[in-house]
Amino acid sequence: MSSTKRRLVASFMANIFGRLSTTIIQIVSVPIYLSHWGAHLYGEWLLLSTIPTYFSLSDIGLGSVAGNEMTMLAAAGKLDEALEVFQSVWIVTTTCSSIAGLLLFGLIWFIPLDRWLHIQQLSVVDVRIVILFLGLSTLLTMQETLFQACFRCVGRYAYGTSMKTTFTLSSFMLILVPVMLGFSARWVAFTYMLVNAVGTLVLWFLLRREIKWIKFGVKYARRSAVKRLVSPAVAMLSVPFANSLNLQGILIVIGSILGPTAVVTFSTARTISRSAYQVMQLVNNSVWPEVSAAFGARNMELARKLHRHACQLSIFLCCCVTLTVAVFGKYVWKLWTIGKVPTDPVLLNIMLAQLVVSSLWFTSSVIPISINKHQTMARVLVVSSVVSLLLAAGLMKVPALELRGAALGLVIGDAINAFYILRISLRLLDDHLGDFVRSMFTLPRLRMSRSKVAA
Repeated sequence: MSSTKRRLVASFMANIFGRLSTTIIQIVSVPIYLSHWGAHLYGEWLLLSTIPTYFSLSDIGLGSVAGNEMTMLAAAGKLDEALEVFQSVWIVTTTCSSIAGLLLFGLIWFIPLDRWLHIQQLSVVDVRIVILFLGLSTLLTMQETLFQACFRCVGRYAYGTSMKTTFTLSSFMLILVPVMLGFSARWVAFTYMLVNAVGTLVLWFLLRREIKWIKFGVKYARRSAVKRLVSPAVAMLSVPFANSLNLQGILIVIGSILGPTAVVTFSTARTISRSAYQVMQLVNNSVWPEVSAAFGARNMELARKLHRHACQLSIFLCCCVTLTVAVFGKYVWKLWTIGKVPTDPVLLNIMLAQLVVSSLWFTSSVIPISINKHQTMARVLVVSSVVSLLLAAGLMKVPALELRGAALGLVIGDAINAFYILRISLRLLDDHLGDFVRSMFTLPRLRMSRSKVAA
């Protein structure tokens, strides 16, 4: 097995570990919090937990694009330039997180969040302390993103991802201790911050031990290194914004036109159908660092192979999951909702069709994202999301369609993405549409040609 294949397999397994860990946390946390805190206090905790996530935007996405840039430079043997990027972005990230932390500490005492969020069980002081600790924990993740980028650039993405998942699991298990012992929410938040701080320090230690050429400091920092990353970093923020329009925006549109009951029905169908999306995300995350390395080494043959095989695998797995859900989805629907949400097989099938259309572009989107050439793609995603919402609003007013019209609007939006994003990726790869389509129907060879990218 070639070094590229070994890294791909290791990355895929690391991402499966991460997905399973997230699932375990979601399943286990709910009954424990509900049994010890009750529904109302747990709801207030969840509400407060969403606020600090916005602090992660304070680095405008520099950590992710820095990882791409460092991976391409390291693959080209330009370790000095990769170190320049690391130190430059580390200074910006540290400065931004420090300023955000100081602003949080200074302003949290004057903002009446308890009144704005209608918090009742937690005291005013508890609300502020919980947000302070959770906010500081979120700011630490900005450092972790950059540290993980270092492991990615030397072909150790699986190692960095596995360590991060281990820290996340450890953090989850440790914060359950004060919950089960009856401690207040402020102590749970403090435990969470403390565990995350220790995890960040451990990751810092491992980084210094495993990658000798990575040095912390300002000696190699360059303003030009940050300047060229600002445009792709801002574009990177457009991707989750477009996703938010698709995920949350459509619910707002449905609620305003058809009412809250329709929102529940649509949300149920979407949750069941999007199981295929999780599979495609595993493929994307696994192939991402290898694509960056292939472009950095100017190994376009390998980059085209990675793209074709990843798309082939993603489409195949998506179709398998889609067929399974098409057969058993209505039974899962009834069981999951205890029969309280009426099933709509046609709506579910349209949502599944949307996932199949998504598979035609979703994995292909890794190409521009992994090499920081995703600015045009980001604009396409935002425009298609707005178009799909407008179409959904119009189609829902057709009496024969109603809620199904919303799903059709999303299908059209994904078709727009497939048309443009696939062309963008093929152009970057210097690939041809005909050759790409034929490769989707060709079984991959058992032996891949040797990569030019160093192991």
